[in-house]
Amino acid sequence: MKYGVFSDVHGNYQALKAVLEFYRKNGVEDFICCGDVVGYGPQPQECAETLAGLKRLAIVMGNHDAALAGKMDVKWFNANAIWAIEFSKRMMTGRELAWVAALPERVDNPDFTLVHGSPRKPLTEYMLSEMQFTDNAGAWTVSPCFIGHSHMPLYFRERENALPETDFLKPLTKLSLAGGRFMLNPGSVGQPRDGDPRAACCIYDAGKKTFELYRVFYDVEATQRLMGELKMPSLLSERLSFGF
Repeated sequence: MKYGVFSDVHGNYQALKAVLEFYRKNGVEDFICCGDVVGYGPQPQECAETLAGLKRLAIVMGNHDAALAGKMDVKWFNANAIWAIEFSKRMMTGRELAWVAALPERVDNPDFTLVHGSPRKPLTEYMLSEMQFTDNAGAWTVSPCFIGHSHMPLYFRERENALPETDFLKPLTKLSLAGGRFMLNPGSVGQPRDGDPRAACCIYDAGKKTFELYRVFYDVEATQRLMGELKMPSLLSERLSFGF
């Protein structure tokens, strides 16, 4: 079975549409989303509605989703992020707000583990080091574990009698997941932060045990025009051009 694995949509509907079209063309019908449907982008309503309509979707709550739902204090967010959370509340209907509020913080599937940040701190921990990976070892069982939150496409690997390792994922990098435990971050659909403005997404082939990163072009300027019309903070728009 092939899964489309993606994360951190952040209200960027143009990017989400492009990623879902990429999956359609590649015959992917099952999906895994590592959280943060809302925040930063101009179309949280459309993103939530689209994802809620996917029939075969495993998804968890991200920290921006939690703040939207009143499950996390906004004091942990910067001013622009707070603005975007309040904006999302105004733009979304009760049905989509309820859908976001009902998202779980963790999914333990027979084929994978799914969280936003980390297994031990699903909403808050940014997984960026081998030490963090080691410290999380006892908090999850089923490999691979899919994560988001940092907006950085990367992997962690633990093999018997070897030190843990991590590295960033480049486009068209295909990892073999045979032999060892893996934690995998597909990067961000709606606000990449690795210097590549294209939407990031991955395909996980559970049968072949492979994980491959792709970058997808989308209409960045259309998203930015809408953000300008909605008078969103300029930094949130400008950073989309550079992927930071």
